[in-house]
Amino acid sequence: MNIDLGAILGPVLFLLVFALIASYITVRIKLFRRSLMGQAIETIAKAIVNGEGVVDESEVTATPKSLSSMESLCLPRIERDFPEFNWNEWKVRVQDAVLKKLQAIEERDPELVRDYPMIKREVEQMISNHGSLVNNKPYFEHELEFKDRHAYRTVISGYDREEGLCTIRTETSVSYERMVDVAVKGKAGRNGELSKSSKMIKIQSVFRTELVYVQNAEKLQGKMIGYTCPNCGAPVKMLGVKMCEYCGTALEAVNIKAWSINKITENR
Repeated sequence: MNIDLGAILGPVLFLLVFALIASYITVRIKLFRRSLMGQAIETIAKAIVNGEGVVDESEVTATPKSLSSMESLCLPRIERDFPEFNWNEWKVRVQDAVLKKLQAIEERDPELVRDYPMIKREVEQMISNHGSLVNNKPYFEHELEFKDRHAYRTVISGYDREEGLCTIRTETSVSYERMVDVAVKGKAGRNGELSKSSKMIKIQSVFRTELVYVQNAEKLQGKMIGYTCPNCGAPVKMLGVKMCEYCGTALEAVNIKAWSINKITENR
């Protein structure tokens, strides 16, 4: 009796491949459903099916954002280059600077960050609403709200040493509250659109900070490190310049041979 192995192995191999693909898809779905994005989509989908409109975002914003830590690689290099550098001390200072920047924006008071001249300029530009630092468009009022602020964790995310300039990049997980427009459950407008109202929600975010150390200003050869004129916003092309070449405003000197917080940006 001759047995056709090809006829038997073909279906068996097909079933094995199908089982592997199905298992892989199942695992990926489970991982996605456990993520914040997956939880948000699932919760919103349930609300739509139940006719409840947009759900309470606190269900999916209760966990602080994860951070991209490179401390195990960067910190030994930093301590080798700067033996006196105390990361535990700077971690506290970075978190304090982040929270003070948010408070300064919320209270429209740039003097709260007077110890950080470059951050103060950013705050002044934001609250004057001349335009955002990214796309030169005005801020909406709610974008300047940072109520009930909390910092959870700060890590080193990168370290660069160039000729004349060293930069430490950090990330801080932060939460704050602000008013946003949300849909009212169970209510719809004339055209079937969900009715909207204002609601205070908790937002989890990540703020990136740059610490810079100017070792030799002459070797930077005109490189900018985020330095702009506080009056007109024009870039300052050279360290050590005492007056803006565009509007004539007096400029503060960048600290040489000292670590300073140069930039704080939100990365939601």
